Amino acid sequence: MWIKKFLVFSLAWILFQSSIASADSTKDFVMSCTYGVLAGTLVGTATLAFTNNPGNNLNNIARGASIGLYAGILLGLYVVNLSSAPADEEGSATSYNPKLQIYPIVSDQHGVEGGAVRYSLLQF
Repeated sequence: MWIKKFLVFSLAWILFQSSIASADSTKDFVMSCTYGVLAGTLVGTATLAFTNNPGNNLNNIARGASIGLYAGILLGLYVVNLSSAPADEEGSATSYNPKLQIYPIVSDQHGVEGGAVRYSLLQF
């Protein structure tokens, strides 16, 4: 029963914290990694209920935390790098680089020679 209360409290705390978080990208990245580890640890602990001998399978907790960390890192990279363009003092976007670009390749002698496609995954 206390596990159920703990899970409900943890979920409510995570939702409340995410609504008041600032736009600092480092803080967002660290928080997503932390939430990933916490969620993975909880899932790894919950898997012990489905094993015959939980005492011999305590590595499930560490495995869940590790997988949660990887998921948190991916989420953090998504939040930091693929969010909207940064705004300057007036609130307008300083520059916009589209993630998908399709453009023709043009030469001086033959005109259009072909086309190119560029997709930006990460932007530093």
